[in-house]
Amino acid sequence: MANITRVQQKHQTRQRILSAAIEGFAEFGFDACSLAEIARRSRIKKALVQYHFETKEKLWKAAIEQLWTTMRQTLPGQLSATPLAADQTSLRFVLRQIIHFARDNPAWVGIMFREAATPGPRLDWFIDNYLKQDFEEGTEFIRQAQLHGLLPAGSAIHLLHIISGALTYLLIVSPLTERATGIDITSDASLDTLVELLIGLLTGHNAA
Repeated sequence: MANITRVQQKHQTRQRILSAAIEGFAEFGFDACSLAEIARRSRIKKALVQYHFETKEKLWKAAIEQLWTTMRQTLPGQLSATPLAADQTSLRFVLRQIIHFARDNPAWVGIMFREAATPGPRLDWFIDNYLKQDFEEGTEFIRQAQLHGLLPAGSAIHLLHIISGALTYLLIVSPLTERATGIDITSDASLDTLVELLIGLLTGHNAA
């Protein structure tokens, strides 16, 4: 029983460190987020953080792995394998899943934007291990949606960026928007409204 308890405690400690690291890397970026800051956020001594992960880069990679594993488990399977109906039901479902996940996991968007602005070996690793697959699945999903007449003809990669931008930009500026207008654009109703408007714009008519 004691061994099980120690294993559980070790797992819980690692999870606290990873959660703090994900938040810290998303907020400050890799270079500006120190192990001391992660230790402070997790309320765990820096020496113990280093015991579990040795270096900041190893911790960063573990944080990326956990965040992207959560994303792929939460979103509707592999985008390229998502069955598409002849109507807009499946497209609407996928877009809603993506924007709600991004709202509930702001570090997912934050880390992508910060790392994209920092070329180097770390970004190369990120692309090779995670982002390349995301682009491949995303563009294949766009192509399948185009074949079903759910999205307009054109460059799949450009459409992917248009849709991704629409689904993430309002989340990035939501604190500013709420302060300036008093409107919470991250509510469930607001996100669903955005999806409906986006589908309408892309298809040339109002979404049902």
